[in-house]
Amino acid sequence: MPAAVLGPDPLELETVGSLNLATASIDDYGTDPVWRIAPLGSLSTFTEVLPPAPPSTPAVALLVPAHGHAVFGKIHVIPRRKDLGHVGSLQEFSVEVWNAFLERSQVLDAITVAGVGNLTVVDHLGQPAHFPATASELYTIRVKGEGDPVIDSVVTWIFIGLPSEGVTDLIVTGFRMIPFGFEPNRAQDIVESFGYLTDVIESFDGSEQRLKLRATPVGKVAFSVLLDRLQDVQEANAILFGNQSRPFGVPRWQFMVSLTAPASAGDLELLCSTTSIPFEVGGLCLVWSDSRTLEAHTIAQVLADRLVLSFPLERSWPAGARVIPMVVGRLFQEEIFAWESLAIGSQDLALSIDRFRP
Repeated sequence: MPAAVLGPDPLELETVGSLNLATASIDDYGTDPVWRIAPLGSLSTFTEVLPPAPPSTPAVALLVPAHGHAVFGKIHVIPRRKDLGHVGSLQEFSVEVWNAFLERSQVLDAITVAGVGNLTVVDHLGQPAHFPATASELYTIRVKGEGDPVIDSVVTWIFIGLPSEGVTDLIVTGFRMIPFGFEPNRAQDIVESFGYLTDVIESFDGSEQRLKLRATPVGKVAFSVLLDRLQDVQEANAILFGNQSRPFGVPRWQFMVSLTAPASAGDLELLCSTTSIPFEVGGLCLVWSDSRTLEAHTIAQVLADRLVLSFPLERSWPAGARVIPMVVGRLFQEEIFAWESLAIGSQDLALSIDRFRP
């Protein structure tokens, strides 16, 4: 068995410091031998201690009224602006008029409607009307589906002794469209086409960069209508040729679904299947039974088993009534209505669509 050999220590350090830590002391730099083993590159002397808080910057403050002064002491109309979008049937919404004076009652002297739009205000109080301090009232605004193509009205609540213009008024805007509720001839195809716009930038080496120039495509819907009742023929002919410059509501008939439960007048929900159907928030839908029994609505929310509407239903609908997604389109320059006989008419329609999603 080999025997170990005791070798010398690889490093012999000079004894430094004290073995008794109770009486240990540290000499100044440069005199204690420990600095010769672990020398420091430099020595810094700190003569000041940073303050615990950062330096302050003086600022000049202005005296302004409290927030309550901007809310109280005036009349509020809520909301001040309402955009109805495309209007195809009667729409109603509520407006709150609030007397925010804390200690004074106010007297409503008149309600005026200016502009165009066939808009009415349901005045349940009459004039003059007494508004106690801090009291509020809800008014109903009704906009009919028939009327001027453009809705641009100003409703003003005039209180005695108070400014009204730009203070207690409501601006209502929108466009009227006419839903074309005549069912297409199913013996012919419904053709939808989409137009995209892309900029192609080509490099010298042949590679390309493509930029989308339209957020949503434009499109066209084409279908044929065959009407075998004289009243339908006359009505369709009058609608098409009497409103050539106005937008039409174009149902996408191939996506028609049925109500799974009745819907009452005033409801905001339609129970129907929405799976694989192009309903979209902010889009339009048509509740339809025949060409004379229909109403158009704006969609506020799309759920798995129902649609939530932006405005209440105008009438009651039974289970089985049709719900159809709808887009807004305009007629092309030339559309020909053909009389097949004295009581039968046909029409090949093609309408251009803005913001058309597949």
